[in-house]
Amino acid sequence: LNRSANRSAQMLLKSVHRLARPSLLVAAGTFAGEAALRGLSQPASVCESAAAPQLTMIYFPVRALAEPARMILEFGGVAYEDASPQQAYGVPWKDAKDKTPFGQLPLLLVDGKELAQAGAIIRYCAALVPALVPAEPLEAARCDMIFEAARELDAVNPIVNVFRGEAFDAKKAAFFDSFPAKLARLARQLRESEGPFSCGAAPRWCDFMLYHNLDNARLLEPAALDAYPEVRTFMAAVEATPRVAEFLQARPKPVDIGTKPMLEPNVPGIRVKK
Repeated sequence: LNRSANRSAQMLLKSVHRLARPSLLVAAGTFAGEAALRGLSQPASVCESAAAPQLTMIYFPVRALAEPARMILEFGGVAYEDASPQQAYGVPWKDAKDKTPFGQLPLLLVDGKELAQAGAIIRYCAALVPALVPAEPLEAARCDMIFEAARELDAVNPIVNVFRGEAFDAKKAAFFDSFPAKLARLARQLRESEGPFSCGAAPRWCDFMLYHNLDNARLLEPAALDAYPEVRTFMAAVEATPRVAEFLQARPKPVDIGTKPMLEPNVPGIRVKK
C-alpha cells in the first residue's frame, strides 16, 4: 500500500510540475519575445497524457466564430476535423438547423456530444491546452476580461463574410466609427501587460480571439492597427507562435470582401475531410 501511495504521489508531482512550468518560467523572466515562442514549440495539452477526445468543428466556409477555437487547438497540437453542416448531418443547413441545440453554428462535436455557443467552445478548447490557461484566479479573470473585450469587436465578422454593396459600406462605416476608441483601450492593456501578449510574455487563450478580430479589422483597412506599436507587436507575436504560424499560412483566404465574400478555397477549414 505504501509503495502504491508513493507511486501515486510521484505521478501527481510530475503532473503538477508539468502544468505549472509556464507560469514558473514567466516568474523567472525567461518567457520573453522569441525565447518564449521557442519554449512553446511543444505546448502541453491534456491530450498528451489522457485519451484524446475526438473533435469535429462544424461550421460554414468562413473563419468567423470558429477561428479562435481552431487557433487554440492548433497551438496545442490537439487533433480535430472541420466539417460543413452538409458533411456533418447529410442535409443542407436549413434542414439541419433544428437538429442543433440552439439553431446556430459553430458547433463542436466532442466524442459525438454536441457543444454549442462560440464562447463555450473556445473555453473548452482552451481547457485542453493548460499552457494557455492562467492558474492564478485573478490572472485567469483578466484573461477572460480580454476575451470579452475582444468580443465587442465581433460585429466585424459579418462585415468580412456576409455583407455586400451598400449594406457592406454602411456596416463597415459604423464599425470603424467606434473602433478607434476600442482599439486605444486594448492597446493600453497590451502596453500595461508588458507583452508581447495581452497577459504578459506568454500567450493565453484570450489572445486568439483578440488576434482574430483585429486581423479582420486589418482585412477591411490595412492600416487600421498602425497607430499602436504594441498592437503591431502583439499581432506579430501571435503570427510567430509555433504551430499557429503554420496554420495561418495554410488556412483559406478571404476574397472579394464587400462584393462576393468567400474563402479561397471555399472549404470550412484546413482540417476538412477530403
